[in-house]
Amino acid sequence: MLDREQSEPLETEWEAVRDTEGDEHVVSVDCSARPKLCAELGVWSFPAIRLYHQDGRQDRYRGPRKAAPIVSFLRRALRPAVSYVATKNATSFVSIDDVVFIGHLAPRDISLRNQLQAAAQKYRDRFSFALSSDVQQQSAVTCSNNLDDVQHSTTELSSPTSLEEFIRMCSTPLIPELTRRSEMSLYQTGKSLVHYFVRGDRERDEYVAEMRPLAKKYQEYLHFTTTDVNEYPDAVEMMGFMRGACKVLSVQNPNNGDVFPYTGGQQLTAGVVEAFLGDIIQGNVKPWTWAAATDRHSEL
Repeated sequence: MLDREQSEPLETEWEAVRDTEGDEHVVSVDCSARPKLCAELGVWSFPAIRLYHQDGRQDRYRGPRKAAPIVSFLRRALRPAVSYVATKNATSFVSIDDVVFIGHLAPRDISLRNQLQAAAQKYRDRFSFALSSDVQQQSAVTCSNNLDDVQHSTTELSSPTSLEEFIRMCSTPLIPELTRRSEMSLYQTGKSLVHYFVRGDRERDEYVAEMRPLAKKYQEYLHFTTTDVNEYPDAVEMMGFMRGACKVLSVQNPNNGDVFPYTGGQQLTAGVVEAFLGDIIQGNVKPWTWAAATDRHSEL
């Protein structure tokens, strides 16, 4: 594995990876000091994390720069792209990774077997895949998202895009980070969004841990999201707060444009947020408007 590092946060996480996996397997290279070596290894931009195999293969890490997902990536990459399980060991395999897919295929369903094997090769750096050896009458694929404690299964696999769509649906977090890439898909569902604004991973992780059961309860009607105010400073203003505000929450209905910032002053526990959602549904909270915000600022 290779890394050229100038970022202190990644340095700390990298040390945690080294403590877990051992110095003999985890190596740091300063590409500014050894540019020729990095060029020989195919590293042209950095920081970069690579896993190099003895047979010459290399796997590129694309996930968060955190110790836990880096270690998961390492262990995932050292397993076969597709494992084989039976009823007696399927339960233990389900808990082997954050997101796990198992194909339960009818004997003659060669097409789906090929699709699953191709998907496993494509996504092996992010998820774990297996095929069940148990004989099935109808093909199905199951998924366990262990981060959010949710399970899914589908037998609707006739479309060429069905498996890809299932993988995307199951691996999407209950509380995703709102970015330019993800916002369109979230807004297109027509569900209301519960926005929470943070300045770093710690604030995000604490909020997600608190709200995950609530997001699961209301996932049919709401998207809970987090947004980094450092990357999107204008977003918090559009949701009814002063520029620079963080650890604040606002509910948005994309169908009519209504925005409901939470201004109750209480700590944002799951119970407080659920009560706030109830007040919005019952009409006890009026939508925020730019005009009202302008008037309030003028009075100040």
